[in-house]
Amino acid sequence: MTVLRLFSTMAAIATFWFGATGVRADASRTNRYHQQLYSSLTMQDAGETLDLLGLPYHAEAVNSNGVVANTRLVVADGLVWFMYGYNCKGRIESCPELQLRAVITSEQISAQSSWDLDHWNRQNRFVRAYQSGSGKAVILEMDIYLAGGVALTNITDQILLWRQSLREFSLYLKTP
Repeated sequence: MTVLRLFSTMAAIATFWFGATGVRADASRTNRYHQQLYSSLTMQDAGETLDLLGLPYHAEAVNSNGVVANTRLVVADGLVWFMYGYNCKGRIESCPELQLRAVITSEQISAQSSWDLDHWNRQNRFVRAYQSGSGKAVILEMDIYLAGGVALTNITDQILLWRQSLREFSLYLKTP
């Protein structure tokens, strides 16, 4: 069992126990239980995190040229989006940076929609949108930086924020 699966199982048991008994953990009790911090993830670990959220995905080989991990995760979540690992080190490619990216082609955008990416970017600080170099697609991105250590709950919260932002962006672009 990987560390992520073990942690999620323990967290689920604790949530069930404390939720079912009505016991609230106070600060003095929770200080004894430190959440593991992750300063990098393999793409397999990232996939297991998507599993925890119930998101369907598949791994796809990438010609990384040493820039990203040799694998990206393709997530089918309404609109298809991708998870990339950056600055990966070692034989198992443990990555301290993840990027979530959606590419929305002009065919997916309603012809009568009018939108301003600068306005979107000013209103949404955790994600950024830009038009592709060819002008045939709009790209939405969000980075998750793990260096220094991040708890699994924070990683999953970032993915949930991404999904919410992607839905809002889709509505902004008026995709069908």
